[in-house]
Amino acid sequence: MKKRLFITLAVLLILLPACLYFFVGWNVRSNAQVALSRAQRFLAEGKPDAALEEISWLRWFEPEQRRAQLLAGECYFVKRDYPAAINLLSQIQETSPDYRRASFALARSYENIARLTEAERVLKAHLAAFPDSQEAVTQLQWIYFNQFRLRELEALLERSLDTCPNQFLLLYHLLNTEHKNPIAQESIKLLNRINEKVPGQPSIMRALGYCHWKLGEIDQAKAYLVAARQTEPQNRETLLVLLEFYLELGEQAAVQQLLTDLKNQPEDFQEQLRHDDRWLWLLSQQEQQQGNTSAALEFIREASRLQPGEIRYLQQEAMLLQALGKKAEAAEKFQRAKQLAASHRELYKIVSSGALESPDVQLAEEIAGHLEMLGQQKQAAAWRKLVFQFQSRSPVPRR
Repeated sequence: MKKRLFITLAVLLILLPACLYFFVGWNVRSNAQVALSRAQRFLAEGKPDAALEEISWLRWFEPEQRRAQLLAGECYFVKRDYPAAINLLSQIQETSPDYRRASFALARSYENIARLTEAERVLKAHLAAFPDSQEAVTQLQWIYFNQFRLRELEALLERSLDTCPNQFLLLYHLLNTEHKNPIAQESIKLLNRINEKVPGQPSIMRALGYCHWKLGEIDQAKAYLVAARQTEPQNRETLLVLLEFYLELGEQAAVQQLLTDLKNQPEDFQEQLRHDDRWLWLLSQQEQQQGNTSAALEFIREASRLQPGEIRYLQQEAMLLQALGKKAEAAEKFQRAKQLAASHRELYKIVSSGALESPDVQLAEEIAGHLEMLGQQKQAAAWRKLVFQFQSRSPVPRR
């Protein structure tokens, strides 16, 4: 009898926790949507700890529950526990319905701990999946701006004119970026803080090198630029900055070494350079320094063909033509450069005046005309579209 009672108690002791576990688990799963909704509300109210508490049982019973994982990651982001946020948000795959929210929060988390390389990678993947994500464009835009990557910034904003809803915001930043470039003396403080937290990021080292160069600190500039190229030998932006740096210093031996090393790089990388107007501009300068005026002219002509609205290319071409005795052709190029410079000055005046904050029909038409003169056809067309909106009595665009 005692033995039977003992066996019964033993069975109950085994079954009771299991039954309790399955009952609680069933209850938690049955009320998952309620818990998730309440957690979302707590998070919206700025109560991340309450939100985490609300979904704690759900996360324990279902660690793969994606919405709970997303909310937990966002809670840790609000709490500024960015490593914890990254750990959760990085597990949400592109196929998940929550990927849009998760990937943007993941990028912001990387950015907040100074891992800019990872933030950029995630933002690019996010935009590949959601090209209409204006907030992601804005975040990537400022990463580029603070690293002096203005050509990439312009390309990003122009691409986004086709996909993002607020075209005026993009046009506003395109003009401001063109006429209000980042300043080395200001940017270097932010870049140093980033590099102290996460040393060795190639784009940060390149930007630091550029800042030190513009501040006249040549040894520091060279150290950062060389380190950036050693880390990423096939980074086109780094190679362009380094070549321009050596050309300005007149270090022909270093220039020749760069060009020699380039021959060992993959053919597709070399092909990219051959179709980059900035590379051709630098090769033209290099040929000119060596007294090869005809070769310098060929390179700058090709650069002008690729970027016909670049004033400095036209001026350089005109000076080389003049040096070769082709005065009529030189005069034509000088005249064209003068016309472009006039439009560039007018746009600078508009940006500096603050008139872009609340444009009207007349201003939009004026901007479009100057952009057309400068060969910025896509931007000009977008401004013309704004003119049509104004004339249709649509609300005045705001930033």
